Amino acid sequence: MTTNEAECSVQTWVIHVDGSSTSHGSGVGVLLESPQGDKLMYSIKFQFPASNNEAEYEALVAGIKLAMSAGARSMVVHSDSQLVVNQLNGTYEAKKEKMNQYVTRVNKLLALLESYEIKQVPRENNEVADRLAKIASFWTNIDNRTITFLTISKEEAEKAGINIFCVEKEEPSRKQEIVNYLMHDGLPRDTVATRKLRIRAARFTIIDEELYKRGYSLPFLKCLIPSKEDYVLREIHEGICGNHLGGKALAAKM
Repeated sequence: MTTNEAECSVQTWVIHVDGSSTSHGSGVGVLLESPQGDKLMYSIKFQFPASNNEAEYEALVAGIKLAMSAGARSMVVHSDSQLVVNQLNGTYEAKKEKMNQYVTRVNKLLALLESYEIKQVPRENNEVADRLAKIASFWTNIDNRTITFLTISKEEAEKAGINIFCVEKEEPSRKQEIVNYLMHDGLPRDTVATRKLRIRAARFTIIDEELYKRGYSLPFLKCLIPSKEDYVLREIHEGICGNHLGGKALAAKM
């Protein structure tokens, strides 16, 4: 088997971020561009006061986190903040404690990536992120369905020195015995049950410690515990997606 090195390389996402602090409030704008050319726009409102420099750092953190949640492991981030970019590359010293906390927070996120680059760009080259940030700070004209509107309740600077470990107790489900088999080679004592499990598990795979079912001519299907399954169905049927579909159409969309 031969491989194409270019196809195996990590694909790079392009991110544009900007922060806005006004008398009406503060917020950030984020534009994500995937390697395939898809564009995702976010306006994020703060539920706390922030200076302009703090908003710029919040924008950077939000952009990195959103891109990572979409699967990005290599990215080029564009910001029009001279202070933020130069503090991160070491040209400027972060003298204030709050700025130091933001630098620490950003560096922790960047350490999780395979490659990254943070560039300072002129404001006119960051127009979309700037407009999204202004929408968030004023929180007006929320009728554009191509933009995702979010809120941030707590400053990222406060999280710089905190390590949070979340342990979610999963409900009993058929998924768990397949996970135990694939990850730990765990098998039932009963011979018939072992044979059935091996046959069933052949249709599944583990990616980043998550269980997926192999589909025919489809993306891998993520396996959920019952409570998560119910949540996804409700959101698609009557929540954020708002499509009142029939049973078969709803399952296909999910």
